Amino acid sequence: MNVITVRRTMKRIPNPTCKTRRSFRELTRSYFASEKSWEFVIEALLFAIIVAISAWPIVAAAGALSEFLQRAPA
Repeated sequence: MNVITVRRTMKRIPNPTCKTRRSFRELTRSYFASEKSWEFVIEALLFAIIVAISAWPIVAAAGALSEFLQRAPA
């Protein structure tokens, strides 16, 4: 039985585009620094309105179910 061994020399070349690694915090800080704060406030308010509109039917259904269970004969 013959065994063939292949050896290759590989040269490691550093990636020239990525010399330093940035942390996630640095990435988010630079992103939010460029974003206008009033745009963020408007988006946060719209999100809160959408959440309130979505939660209202669930709260109303829970109240109706509670009232139904209180009036149901035991």
